[in-house]
Amino acid sequence: MRKLILPIALAATGFAAAADVEIHGNVDFDFASYFDRDFDPTNAANQDIDLSVKANLDENVSVTVFTNTKSNITNSDQAAEIRHGLARSTAINSDADRYTAFNFDGVELRWTPFQDVSFIFGDLTYNAGTFNYYFWRDAGRYAVISRDQSIRGFGVEVGNNKFGDGKFYIGATDDSKSAVAVFGSYGLKLLNRPDEHLTITPSVDWVFGSEVGRGYTYFFGTELDYSKSLEVLNYSIYAVYGLHPYKGNAVHSFLLEPSLNYGIFNLGLNYFYAITNKDYEAAPQMFTEDQMLFAIEPSFNITKKFTLGLSFEYHDPDSEIKKDEFKFLGMNFYVYPTLNTNVVFWFGYNFSKDKNPVVGKSKFALGMSAHADF
Repeated sequence: MRKLILPIALAATGFAAAADVEIHGNVDFDFASYFDRDFDPTNAANQDIDLSVKANLDENVSVTVFTNTKSNITNSDQAAEIRHGLARSTAINSDADRYTAFNFDGVELRWTPFQDVSFIFGDLTYNAGTFNYYFWRDAGRYAVISRDQSIRGFGVEVGNNKFGDGKFYIGATDDSKSAVAVFGSYGLKLLNRPDEHLTITPSVDWVFGSEVGRGYTYFFGTELDYSKSLEVLNYSIYAVYGLHPYKGNAVHSFLLEPSLNYGIFNLGLNYFYAITNKDYEAAPQMFTEDQMLFAIEPSFNITKKFTLGLSFEYHDPDSEIKKDEFKFLGMNFYVYPTLNTNVVFWFGYNFSKDKNPVVGKSKFALGMSAHADF
């Protein structure tokens, strides 16, 4: 454990002379057991922890050092989070894979000469079209338009809460030593009232060079985020469209995530579908695990710190492959101990045949996950 904390301690010590030093973190960890028909369990656990040290050199300039540690994943997808009904995670008895050291994850110098304008130098990460669906919230692995992309270069961020905000980044991509990436996005606040909001965010990315290091040279997409608050009824609609090429053909991705709250009752729905090239497997063409996902969850706020939900999920990894889809029905128990912290306990049953190529013989599953950020 000592070797995990050492990089953060050294970074904080190095910044001790600064006027103001902040430590921020984003912590996710989970555990699950997957049972076959004989009730024989397979146990797994993961963690994904981001820590950063920020030194405010004056009121306009700051330097931030980022670090990360995550469990080493033994499957080909490099997934770092447990999924309902599917054991894609690190074996719980593998100390070498579970207990890994913190690694340097980037550095950033930010200069804000004006109130609504910032210049950023260093390591920049961007994404577009992220999910609200619980098991696909990690933008490093799942997105409609683009998963996390990292560059070292220069960026400009402009805007405010009234008129929206925009980003422009350019630099050397982490995907290849022979490519440069350019990214731009702007969130247009078309409605910005106390009880009603509408934001449309177009995003575009282009990579050029002799070897781009990924299966596409550009992406384009648009996000629409609408919310309305009434006295007892609140509802929102989040919709995304994404486009990128794959082997000369366009891949179109669509997401619709409506939600509502009425008193203690909540309802969330997720629908995702990707139009892919039928001549190739769907998986390398998308930024998700499924070509189609449908999930719905009604839930009830029992208290301010406890919510009970019933979820149904339908997954189809590839529409051209028969009998690879699966259905999952389960219960979720959400606990909110304090601000920016939650713990989820869940269990459920996977309705698929034993020979399903995706989930295999896994039937009943249960687990927990925890999240905190500071």
